[in-house]
Amino acid sequence: MKENDLVLFPTGSTEQHGKHIAIDNDAFTALEVAKRVAEKTGVLVAPVMPFGYSPHHMAFSGTITLPFETLLNVYKEVCKSLMKHGFKKIVIMNGHGGNRNVIAEALRRIKEETGETVYCITVFPGRWAPEVVKETIETRGGHAGESETSIGLYLGQRVLLEKGEKGVPPETFSEFNQKYRGNFTTARDFHEITVSGSLGDPTYASKEKGKKVMEAGIEEIAKFIEELKKQ
Repeated sequence: MKENDLVLFPTGSTEQHGKHIAIDNDAFTALEVAKRVAEKTGVLVAPVMPFGYSPHHMAFSGTITLPFETLLNVYKEVCKSLMKHGFKKIVIMNGHGGNRNVIAEALRRIKEETGETVYCITVFPGRWAPEVVKETIETRGGHAGESETSIGLYLGQRVLLEKGEKGVPPETFSEFNQKYRGNFTTARDFHEITVSGSLGDPTYASKEKGKKVMEAGIEEIAKFIEELKKQ
């Protein structure tokens, strides 16, 4: 606290990641990235929040989800507790896309209730090193595919992938959805678009790819933290 007043608060989810990645993957990734960033920048890391907003995964066994307002209040109270102990800068390290709207609302309410600004960043390298990801990752897929599996292999996650096993592509995208995809939003559940739980083909994944994209992403996140420390 004498050297800096910044703390990282990792948060993720407990949800299915296909047939090959452990269900704690988003929380695991958020914590591992936070620890690596902390080693580079000298900041502290709060305990990880392992549960997130995952109702869209509940058709798959093992998923645990919290209601929107419950999770929002958890984020608020954790941040307020950290503020009480003297941390002036808090960065939520988010490893789950489903948390984004909850966190955004929590940040707004914290601002209105305390006057303090809390930051949130997504820990995956697609946000921080998009060019490196583009040149490294061969296939596209937003959940438990090549990218996320490669990252897990690099960070030391439990990945059980049969040699030669191919990811199961979405099977229920209608012609209507394909035609207008990206032009509308709606609530969707994962079991409606993928049988395996994965989006993308994880068999293209490798530890080497994960190392390349994550080291680039962590380096950029660390630069952000160093700048924030000076503010």
